[in-house]
Amino acid sequence: MDDQKKVENFDMEAEHSASLVTKAELRAWYSYSWAIEPFSVSAMSVFIPLILESLAAEAGFKQDLVTPCDTSETGYVCVVKFGSRYIDTNTYSLYIRAFAVAAQAIVFISCGAIADHGNWRKILLLFFAVLGSISGICILAAYKPDLYWVVALTSSVATICFGASFLFYSAYIPTLTRYHPEVVQMRVNGSSTEYLETSERIANGISGKGMAWGYFAGVLVLIIGAVIVFFMGSSVFSMQIACAFSSVWWLVFSYVPLKWLKPRPGPPLPEGERYILYSWKKVFRTLCHAPKLGQIFVFLLSWFFVSDAINTITSVSILFAKTTLGLGYVELLIAGVIVPLCAGIGNMGWLFIQRTFRLSTKRMIVIILSLYILLPIYGLLGFVAPFGVKYKVEAWILCVWIGLLLGAAQSYCRVLFSELIPRGKENEFFSLYQITDKGSAWIGPLITGAITDATKELRYSFWPLLAMLFFPLIVIMTVNVVKGKAQAERFEQEDFKEDHHGHFHHIHQDD
Repeated sequence: MDDQKKVENFDMEAEHSASLVTKAELRAWYSYSWAIEPFSVSAMSVFIPLILESLAAEAGFKQDLVTPCDTSETGYVCVVKFGSRYIDTNTYSLYIRAFAVAAQAIVFISCGAIADHGNWRKILLLFFAVLGSISGICILAAYKPDLYWVVALTSSVATICFGASFLFYSAYIPTLTRYHPEVVQMRVNGSSTEYLETSERIANGISGKGMAWGYFAGVLVLIIGAVIVFFMGSSVFSMQIACAFSSVWWLVFSYVPLKWLKPRPGPPLPEGERYILYSWKKVFRTLCHAPKLGQIFVFLLSWFFVSDAINTITSVSILFAKTTLGLGYVELLIAGVIVPLCAGIGNMGWLFIQRTFRLSTKRMIVIILSLYILLPIYGLLGFVAPFGVKYKVEAWILCVWIGLLLGAAQSYCRVLFSELIPRGKENEFFSLYQITDKGSAWIGPLITGAITDATKELRYSFWPLLAMLFFPLIVIMTVNVVKGKAQAERFEQEDFKEDHHGHFHHIHQDD
């Protein structure tokens, strides 16, 4: 019985023995955002879609399936073979992205819960960083249009690794918040309300600053990429070099968290468990107990559509600007610089607004999503009005608008989610979060790709984007954060006892 009491008190003992978060550790965590985010901002959002579309078009045909595609024509419409059928080259990159993000779900579930034990969180973070960055560098292997499938393969692996590494990076937020000196001090000396307010403020600050530094790094890498593309004549190969550069950046700056980011280890695997199936079993058991965690799953439902819409808006905007508005590669790169620059500024600006008016994280999400909805509405106005993304000048305005909302939406949503996670299960639950964030992103590209194939008009894709933003806005307004935190605490206690039930039985037999 004494042994059982010791096991039940394990969490309290770990709470007191864990070291406080230092400035060096926070800087190491921020530095990984500096390392990884440029790959998303430049390679995944700008270069890879353009490289895939351009190589596919150069290797493709016109609608008669005989005449080679002439990419020098403005607004060209060409097709390329995809399996046993031909698809529009404008949608080829969307289909490849759909495959990559669908494959991410398998990786997330397979690794998520494992990282909550031992030192696996940091090990897996760095493993996927190395594999992903090397895959991005291998995009250079596609030296001729017929090898467009090589870019499809290497970019898919890089995309999968990016999502997995970002999972373990984001899962540090609750831990860094919990052991932050200000939070610990308030937990000991402050009231319950003061502790919750401090915890929320610190979490938003950590997440927001990390996101901002990542976007600022993305701007720098994009500028370097734009210089590369400009001096190499805006060729497709120049974009491949720029993409490879962002991969090298990811690889090199991953050394900082390797050196100074603490592993923050979790407990060993429960007795009798094996790594191969453990994560799948844990996720299955969590899903079976979903009613006990109703609020966090309501939030995940809303984030499922929000994240997909945000990701798809970025991809559709690039293709819309290139094929409909006729923006060249250099102009697209400038737009690619404006968006993350404004995202970094927006992160800091929204944090200032939140602290000035003492707004909750949930309230900030509602405000930002309401402003996001105006984007597809404006695009749809183009059907009936003389404006609505019809002129190049509108593209620049929308770039600023998207940027100011993009980083803040991502940061506030992951903070709200982290507040609802049962303690000690950060990686397991962030695997579910990443499935809805990155893993759900195949739906938007698939729908918009199918609509564009059927109508030959990319503007119709704004309709599903509008629905994918409006529905979750209504859903997220129903999330009860206080109730969700209480559910997380109860689930944590119940799951801890269930994990150690076999251990208690073994102790009793020994006695």
